[in-house]
Amino acid sequence: MHALAYSFGVFALILVLSRLRVPLSLAIAAGAVVLGFAFGLTGSQVPLTVFAGAIQPRAIALTVVTVLLLALSGMMQFGGQMTEIVDLVKALLRRPAVAMAALPALIGLLPMPGGAVFSAPMVEAAAGRGNAGGSVLSAFNYWFRHIWEHWWPLYPGVMLAMALSKSSYWALAAYQLPLGVFMAVAGLLLFRGLNPDLHAKAAPAAPGSSRKLLIATSSIWVIVLVWVPMQFIVAWAIVPNLPTAFRHSAGSAITSYAPLIFGLLVSIVWTVLLRHHAWSVVGRIFAGKVPYTMAGLVISVMIFQHMLDQTGAARQIAAELRDLRVPVVLVVAILPFIAGLLVGLAVGFVGVSFPIVVALVETMGAGASMHTYVALAYGFGHLGQMMSPLHLCHVMSNQYFKTTFGPVYRRLLPSALATAVMIVIYFSILRIAHL
Repeated sequence: MHALAYSFGVFALILVLSRLRVPLSLAIAAGAVVLGFAFGLTGSQVPLTVFAGAIQPRAIALTVVTVLLLALSGMMQFGGQMTEIVDLVKALLRRPAVAMAALPALIGLLPMPGGAVFSAPMVEAAAGRGNAGGSVLSAFNYWFRHIWEHWWPLYPGVMLAMALSKSSYWALAAYQLPLGVFMAVAGLLLFRGLNPDLHAKAAPAAPGSSRKLLIATSSIWVIVLVWVPMQFIVAWAIVPNLPTAFRHSAGSAITSYAPLIFGLLVSIVWTVLLRHHAWSVVGRIFAGKVPYTMAGLVISVMIFQHMLDQTGAARQIAAELRDLRVPVVLVVAILPFIAGLLVGLAVGFVGVSFPIVVALVETMGAGASMHTYVALAYGFGHLGQMMSPLHLCHVMSNQYFKTTFGPVYRRLLPSALATAVMIVIYFSILRIAHL
């Protein structure tokens, strides 16, 4: 059982290093190096494999997407666009309780590290003074901010899951969109016992508020409007005309990521023009460290995945699990959940656990749908990170509302359990239907 021992030892090493506050990107890269040596690569093969993993087309494309995405988030925050969106949503929804859920959900369409601290003042303002305790406000802010993270294409975790499972975005989203619906539905349990004042209607919004909201959120919709047609243009007009060697090596990555890169670039330009930003502001945002910190994490994950593939570790793990008669479905659910719980980051739980999960499913043969098992893994990984005390949004939301983990967990636990039950039922239906 050497493959299992080595691989889970590497997995544990990554988690321990991250708990010791070693940057997760360095922890995963260190895990990849140890994995290479453990599975018999030589001193010269390990650095070459690391380099090959870092420069593979998917790694480069995903890195570009991550940098552009976080730069756009910074621009929208800097220009007051986010604040304007909040004010308009509050006016249009009228009921404070609905606004308490809708505002963090709306801001959650644009991922940003620790973004719950940005939506926290919005939730507080929507509730009004004294109408809800800090644990209630923190639970609303934290839970509803993350209902899109299973399938929305701007989340790096979704893009990384797409890359590791070698899936198209549309196929991945079709299977994982219901996971977000389950989470939103389970979030209704948070409305229990709210102050009746939070359900009182305010005066109607001023005329033209809907139009103003559409304009204020246009930086998000522009991405989608460009991204959809660009998928067809890239797949049918650009990739087929590339040089043959380049098409074989990078065609898949270009097809998957070029449309989103185009959409992000157009959105950045649109945001500059819409908010009358100076280009020097754009330069300062791109020069910040946050986009590149996340980019480093993405590269380290791709290195780990490449090392796992090159060593054949996953195939050996699958064979050993079969010998031990451990149901693969348990590994697929539990491994991402543990990673999410201990890392507290979607890119982290995907990067640490998905290379093993995907390889295990591939060994099951044609009878196993990759998308079905990926949905199970992502659903439980996401639940793990939502319950993690290391999740930056969780920590910052609690700090803002001056509450502790205990009362917030008590508010969240029924929603988390309901979500888990719905995920298991959904997975069972998909597997029975062979979808």
